Amino acid sequence: MIKKNKKILGLTLIEALVSTVVVGIGFIAVFQMTNFSVRSIDTSSERTKANYLVSMMAEDVIGHRKQVIGIDPEKAAVDLEGKIMVNGAEVDGAKYFADHLVGQEFLAEGCDGPAVAVDVDADAPPDDGTPKSIYTEKIDGPSNKEEKWSAIIANNRYLKCKGDNDIKRLKMYKICKWGTVCPNYGDENIFDDGLFIGRIQVNLNNGKKRKYLYFQAHSNVRK
Repeated sequence: MIKKNKKILGLTLIEALVSTVVVGIGFIAVFQMTNFSVRSIDTSSERTKANYLVSMMAEDVIGHRKQVIGIDPEKAAVDLEGKIMVNGAEVDGAKYFADHLVGQEFLAEGCDGPAVAVDVDADAPPDDGTPKSIYTEKIDGPSNKEEKWSAIIANNRYLKCKGDNDIKRLKMYKICKWGTVCPNYGDENIFDDGLFIGRIQVNLNNGKKRKYLYFQAHSNVRK
């Protein structure tokens, strides 16, 4: 019995320990691959949602570009000179949706604050930045669209916010040759009374993934 015990060198125990280590390394690799796959799928889904939301906002602008904001569309009318009339009287400060957006920049930065409409035009209506229900009924279509955008941009229920570099922004540019019509952006080759170019930006994954969309929203023909 003593001679047999001397021949037992513990090789089986060492082999078992080595096998355990090898299997453990394999499991760690599998878990890392699974985690990477989950993150990739999550990032891809967020980018897909961003594409849909950006396209939705662009279609909202194009579809309502000639509607007057803040006025019942059944009461609003436009005369031959392009003036907006209600009950036969011209409405001071009334604007089409595309013109209105030139003075508004919809912006949400980071994960804490709600989306706000930054006034860059004195005629633009004030906005306190308070998130509103997406189903709020306003008197006109453009106002309903703005309410929907505020709800989408302000809350993270549609797009996940992962850092302060996540930005959601909508800005409209009015470009033409005439300085009195387009005081901010001039182009000698544009002879209309304003070519409206929209720009939508969405930053995802703490700014690492970015989505831009430029689109022509409207064009006022110069008479």
